[in-house]
Amino acid sequence: MDYFIHLLVVFVDQIGYLGLFIYMFLVGTFVPVPSELVLIPDGYLASIGDKNYILLLLFGSLGSLSGAMFNYYFALYIAKKFLKGKKILGKVTRFFRQHGKISVFLAPLTPGMGQYISIPAGLSRLKLKYFIPLTLVANIIWVNFMLLVGYLFGEGKNAHQKVIYVTLGLFCAVIIISTIYVYKNVKDTKTTIH
Repeated sequence: MDYFIHLLVVFVDQIGYLGLFIYMFLVGTFVPVPSELVLIPDGYLASIGDKNYILLLLFGSLGSLSGAMFNYYFALYIAKKFLKGKKILGKVTRFFRQHGKISVFLAPLTPGMGQYISIPAGLSRLKLKYFIPLTLVANIIWVNFMLLVGYLFGEGKNAHQKVIYVTLGLFCAVIIISTIYVYKNVKDTKTTIH
């Protein structure tokens, strides 16, 4: 296991900031790749001084946002080309009129749902003036959380350890609350539709 972790850290170190952006772009799309695989090792590398934490946060968040934008426009194209006038489009649009903004913000903080919320957002044509900032802020929170987990491994014995634990605790609370809220809303919507 230690050897695998070492290989992963070396790989993440070699792909650099551009590699992080590309990987997080994939994370932001519907490609099922876990963000933890690169963000946690990158956080560790930042803690030992091999990478810049702010640049990691920037490249990771913008990469994820770019992937979400890809999903958004892909869904918009599908809606125009194949779903015009279909019943499902009306249902998605009604849901997003009521819960779209909060869902776009909370879903990226919900394990397993983050990369998919941009598809119904595109289908329902949620305004970009809401979609972009809400998605970006949510991605900044998630990327920061994952980087902090890795950072903790490198700096666990330093004086600012308590600050890191408090921050991790707050992020965990946000993720738990957002998961409950999003799944409850999805369940309620399914009940309403059926």
